[in-house]
Amino acid sequence: MRWWGTGLRLWRSVAYGMDGAGFLGLIGLAVGAVVIGWASVLIGGVAEDKPVMLAVMPLVMLTAFLFIYSREAFLIVVLLIRAGANPIFEQARMAAVGGLGGLLNALVILLAALIISRDPKRLPKQAWWVWGPLLLMQALGLVYSPEKMAAIRLFLGYLSVVALFLVAFFLVQDEDDFNKMLKIVTWSSVPVALVSLAYIAMGRTAGGGDALEESGLRYGGPFPHANILAFYLVLSLGVLFYRWKSQQIGKTFFTTAVVVGYMLLLLGLLYTTKTRSAWISVLLIFSVYGLVRERRYLVYLVLIGAAGFMALPELRERVMGLTEGNEVVQYAKLNSFAWRKLLWTDALTWMSPTRYLAGYGAESFFALSQEFFSMAGVMKWGAHSAVVQTFFELGALGLAAYLWLYFSTARMIRRLFGVKPLLALIGMCLLVANFLVSSSDNMFAYLIYNWYFWFCMGCLCALAMRLVPDGLREGRYRRTWGIRPSAQARARGEAGAAAERSVSATAWLNTVPMGLTRQVPAQAGALQGTSGNRGASGRSGPGRGHTGRDATNGRGSDGRPDRRPGVGPEGRPR
Repeated sequence: MRWWGTGLRLWRSVAYGMDGAGFLGLIGLAVGAVVIGWASVLIGGVAEDKPVMLAVMPLVMLTAFLFIYSREAFLIVVLLIRAGANPIFEQARMAAVGGLGGLLNALVILLAALIISRDPKRLPKQAWWVWGPLLLMQALGLVYSPEKMAAIRLFLGYLSVVALFLVAFFLVQDEDDFNKMLKIVTWSSVPVALVSLAYIAMGRTAGGGDALEESGLRYGGPFPHANILAFYLVLSLGVLFYRWKSQQIGKTFFTTAVVVGYMLLLLGLLYTTKTRSAWISVLLIFSVYGLVRERRYLVYLVLIGAAGFMALPELRERVMGLTEGNEVVQYAKLNSFAWRKLLWTDALTWMSPTRYLAGYGAESFFALSQEFFSMAGVMKWGAHSAVVQTFFELGALGLAAYLWLYFSTARMIRRLFGVKPLLALIGMCLLVANFLVSSSDNMFAYLIYNWYFWFCMGCLCALAMRLVPDGLREGRYRRTWGIRPSAQARARGEAGAAAERSVSATAWLNTVPMGLTRQVPAQAGALQGTSGNRGASGRSGPGRGHTGRDATNGRGSDGRPDRRPGVGPEGRPR
């Protein structure tokens, strides 16, 4: 029997060794060690040509351990440094696997899959329907794409964008969580601004003229093209402007001076990109704000615009350049917009009517551009318009799905006009500006900007669904067109809405948030894999933690039944 006991002890030491790590855990560690060794050899082979690859393995291990330790911390760190650290990701890019950026995209997709699969009821149906049709059409476009590898890479990149959009619904439980997300986006612009200033000091430019048009020196900061920096700065300015006007920051004279100075710095960096569509986007945001909220901003815009037009010759050249080169004649140099119109006209004229419904497949515009573009030469060209590209590649069905993306997002943001008008106004301006610039640029190729933009839109939509759920909108008094309701009718409508608010709650509202709040040690965060309620120090509200309920079987500390205000003992409105 001694040999039997020795065998059992040996089996326990193998199966439950390393302080209970488990046999499968040991196998996982062994496989991980083999993968790390193989990756080290692979990276060492290319480190001679790309010295930055020597930093890839430590970064990969740090990213993996951070993902395992805390997914919440992983997501925060990614959002804080991804934009500013883009030069490292670009240098570490490998054609076959995408490098460190591809790994990060995969981890973001995995993070979203883990969170959503744990509690899918946390997501409202509207969130699925925002991106669902376009993703479906893009997936179908992969089947008949002439450039399948490029199309798959683009599709996976946009899966990471959708992942961030959906994860925002788990991060934002209330307005406090929403403000924390905006704070993270604001701080992510600091390394971008520092890198941009350093590149300007070194004279390092990015993204030359559009096609045949010379645009002088254009600075792109940490991004490979100046347009990406420009659109990212527009988003950062919009977020920072809202935080300032909502009095989240700038409450003292010193902090106001810092905020205004930083906004002027971002505007200066935006000027160095020489991206006219981004200038128009900023002008749209401040003009609409001036018309609706503070008219003095219209005076500021006129004065600053006139001064800049007179003092900055490159600004005049970029604006006045659109008035020249509008005719397509031999040896004539086209301006940027005229060149785009020629490209779009050639593409749409070349399309066969049989392809109007489903298009030519994902990434087909770039692959076929030499066949239809009269000025292609030896190069292949992108569409320079997300609208034209979507119609060419995915047909009318894909274009309808693309337009639905913006329409459904705007419909969710519209809920906030009654409760958070300033936030709804700036958010809607950012959405409209994004659609306008996507109509004249290769927006699908700007992955990092789309990360931050659609994460902000996801946070905005999540807050709208939290503050104005479906039940509240349905119980709201509906005014007849042309008839002003009486005071009694208005009171009845408000009472009905209050009663509906007290009893209505969708399934996703009755779950624990994944906000960035401190929790008691006995409870793990939602990102850590549990669905426990918040502790006594957490915020109270529908779907939050209820202190003392479990021990009293649904009764309060005084022994009486615990129920919500405005609801009777049987759960009916009073």
